[in-house]
Amino acid sequence: MPIDWTFAESSLRLGGADKQRIQPEDAARQFKTAAAILQELVDRPGVLLSDEVGMGKTYVALAVAASVIIATKGLQGPVVIMVPSRLRRKWQREWEQFRRHCSFDGSLDWICDTYAHSPTDFFKLLDDDEQHRNQLVFTTTGCFSRGFNDAWIKLVMIRLARQKTKLTAQQKQAIYRWAPQLIRQKSKRNLTEDVLEKLINADVTKWKPILVRESLLSDNEDSPVPAMLFAIRDKIDWSGLVKVLRESLPRRTSANIDQRMREVRREFNVACQGIYKQWLRISKWYSPLLILDEAHHAKNDHTQLAGLFRQSSADDVALLRGKFQRMLFLTATPFQLGHQELIRVIRSFDAVRWSSRRAPVKTREEVQAEIQSLEASLDANRLAGRRLDRLWGTIGTDMLGNYDVDQWWGRVKVDPKDAWECRLIECVNDCLATRNCAQAILRPWVIRHNRPRELPSVENKPAWFRRIGVYGAAVTTDSVSVDSGEIGLPVAKEAALPFLLTSRAQGELAQTTGARAFFAEGLSSSYEAFHHTRSARGEARDMDDNGVAVQSSDDAFENVRTIVPTSWYEQQVAEIIPSRDAARQDRLRHPKISATVRRAVELWEGGEKVLVFCFYRETCRALYEQIREEIDDRTLQIAGEKLGGKYFNDRVRTQDFLSRIARRCSEEGRPFYEEVRRILSQPFRQSKYRVFTEDQRSKLIEVLAAYFRAPSFLARYLPLDDSAVQRAWELSEGRREVLEPGILALRRGIEEHTDRSNQTYLSRVEQFLDFAIELAERARYDSNSISLNDQDEPNDPLRECLDSVSVYSRPRRPDRVDSEEDDPDDEDDGSYRVVPLVRIVHGDTPLETRERLALAFNSPLFPEVLVSSGVMGEGIDLHRFCRHVIHHDGYWNPSTLEQQTGRLDRIRCKAEVCRMPIRVYQPFIAGGADEKMFRVVRDRERWFQIVMGQKFEFDEGASEEIAARVPLPDALAQDLTFDLARWYQCE
Repeated sequence: MPIDWTFAESSLRLGGADKQRIQPEDAARQFKTAAAILQELVDRPGVLLSDEVGMGKTYVALAVAASVIIATKGLQGPVVIMVPSRLRRKWQREWEQFRRHCSFDGSLDWICDTYAHSPTDFFKLLDDDEQHRNQLVFTTTGCFSRGFNDAWIKLVMIRLARQKTKLTAQQKQAIYRWAPQLIRQKSKRNLTEDVLEKLINADVTKWKPILVRESLLSDNEDSPVPAMLFAIRDKIDWSGLVKVLRESLPRRTSANIDQRMREVRREFNVACQGIYKQWLRISKWYSPLLILDEAHHAKNDHTQLAGLFRQSSADDVALLRGKFQRMLFLTATPFQLGHQELIRVIRSFDAVRWSSRRAPVKTREEVQAEIQSLEASLDANRLAGRRLDRLWGTIGTDMLGNYDVDQWWGRVKVDPKDAWECRLIECVNDCLATRNCAQAILRPWVIRHNRPRELPSVENKPAWFRRIGVYGAAVTTDSVSVDSGEIGLPVAKEAALPFLLTSRAQGELAQTTGARAFFAEGLSSSYEAFHHTRSARGEARDMDDNGVAVQSSDDAFENVRTIVPTSWYEQQVAEIIPSRDAARQDRLRHPKISATVRRAVELWEGGEKVLVFCFYRETCRALYEQIREEIDDRTLQIAGEKLGGKYFNDRVRTQDFLSRIARRCSEEGRPFYEEVRRILSQPFRQSKYRVFTEDQRSKLIEVLAAYFRAPSFLARYLPLDDSAVQRAWELSEGRREVLEPGILALRRGIEEHTDRSNQTYLSRVEQFLDFAIELAERARYDSNSISLNDQDEPNDPLRECLDSVSVYSRPRRPDRVDSEEDDPDDEDDGSYRVVPLVRIVHGDTPLETRERLALAFNSPLFPEVLVSSGVMGEGIDLHRFCRHVIHHDGYWNPSTLEQQTGRLDRIRCKAEVCRMPIRVYQPFIAGGADEKMFRVVRDRERWFQIVMGQKFEFDEGASEEIAARVPLPDALAQDLTFDLARWYQCE
């Protein structure tokens, strides 16, 4: 009997059951996608959901999970959601939001969910009776791979193995003596040899009373042994563990006993792991559906994740084979995989339970034949794509004549003039035909929607581009059109020589296969990166060329070829450019550093938040320092110019005046203090904000008020050029009629002054409060849903967010501006101090700090500029109050840039709220390494989805050749790209 899973329309509404929370187009797409997945799962074992970053794959997957639970009434086992550990809490919180906002009248309230940290936790959940059973279980991708690490389970293994053999008294005594070390419980003093003897000789099902009596287990904890595991003990081959117990345990102590026990423990763990694999495979537990996030990590056969579903050899057995009725995999990068890697991921679906009466309509043999046919079709398409790629690479600009490439292609496809052009048309048609063949077979397996190029339409308002790319020299201009051109940043004559030398070095290296001038790429990023790449090589960056995290080690770059012929060039450049210790203004003359700093400061001045990504850590540090200092200087300059007179060009006087304003706004009970709080209290009168407790409301007002007395706000938003306003801030003044202009200016700065997105600060405050409501709801979920075995402490997202914003809104001494710690001396007393409105993140930044910065950046407050290496480029939401991203450095892999931009381009992002496009800035220096990388990546971007999993050599020769290519017309690239969508904008 086939499954009968359909979208639970009577219970669910994607986009919001109580009110429309996302754009109608997004809700319609998500509904169509979820319904299509459920329909495809009738015939086949699994589906790969591959929508672009930020399009709501999580909510689609949760809708599928909820529909399956409703259809099965939770009687066929729990739906399992397996995700990377860093995303586990996020998924649990998203589920709570989904259940609260996307279901009708609490129709999902009966569904119980929990988290299983380990296999032991998971099996204990399966022991629960029907009344307490969980219908949804979250776990991590490493859960089943790590085996049984629970001490009591290992002791049970010893007990059951002991039952399968006869031991001498001496061997039994050795078990009682050494078992605590084997199971790593040596520190538990209550686990004596006498207690161990009782346990080893007792029925395993009666262990709990003994452990409770000996204070080794609390009375409210579950039995240490899952019943399901004990039930299949006679089907296990215990010989490996029996051998360890009989032959490996020491009979007596000795001088080298610690080393001996380490060796025995290794043997013991190997034996236990073998038993675990048997246990997992033989045990009779089943689930209707597995949802696996970031499934691209299962692309290689010999990884632990792939081992859950696929055999890496003829003798191997997939650990989770036959446990799930169906599978749903998620990844945003299917075309980054080679076609063979994609096939391997799809073949993971073969691990479903084929023997069940609910097996797919298609037989296993039919599915295997279909995948084989798909593999052949993708092979043919890849070969056709490579032939077209090679032929297109022979096109020179001279062949275009007076046409641009789009016009030239438009003419060729209609009227080819010679045999070569006919051959090109033939290659295109061959690529199109093989694409159509492969696409027809791939569509049921893979669903992918690309992000619309325009923002969601609004009644009576014209559609506008969702993104605008700003490239090269256009980064430094004030007016940017949709097509701003692709001309590189010019290099001033006095700074040109180092770049000319590196270009010459690259030219020489281009003649040698595999050679690469890393120092040239470093120089294009910053002077500091050049110096660091010479000495650190791989240690200078957090990501490799493909955007994969680099693990710091002494030999992290051991496979990189040594660039011996370029040493002379490196030495010459090092002597010409500013050193690491040079004055800041000298280092600011770097053409790209200067452009990025200028753009970031101008955006900040216009009230915008800015996200800056860098490839090199030293460039991160350089930009952080430069932007921070420039904003500090600009703050005083703006204020001084407005104040005029004696304040003009007098930093000390200007600082003193701004401190005076801050102090007046900090004086509790005084007019300015009360006015700020009156303004900030207004939104809380709305009924939707009554969910906040009095403490939460007070904390929200406190952190918001701190922002409005910061120098950066005062300088930009107050009309300090008005003499009446200036007089109002005099410390000696207390008359209401004198203070009134200052109060009015403060009110207008908050309520009326708009940023470049045409938003007032008060409107941004209300958006932040809407976000705070979500955080408060998540807090209630977290406090009620943490399992006893959860190793993480329950947390409060709203409190964490407010604490994070407080940290970055607190003035501090200049010598402590980079500190993450609270200091009692850094009280907000109104004195002029630095507010850390620019922050930096790189590979050495602790994870806790990264998370705190992400929360703070997702507020309308500080920090206002975030400079990051690639570590913040995935799995983090930074979209609520920022629509400007600067890719200071490029990556050879276009998917990496897309992932980073995706931090801002998400459902309910600021661009959608204010209906203004996301600005994607990518400065590059004209000529040399920087422009070459830009041209190569632009070329790869269009070919990426035509030649699936296209491999690329990063040496100078290969990149030089690609950089010189005529770009593929966008229309042609679109024609040849796979169409795997199930919903279209016109629907």
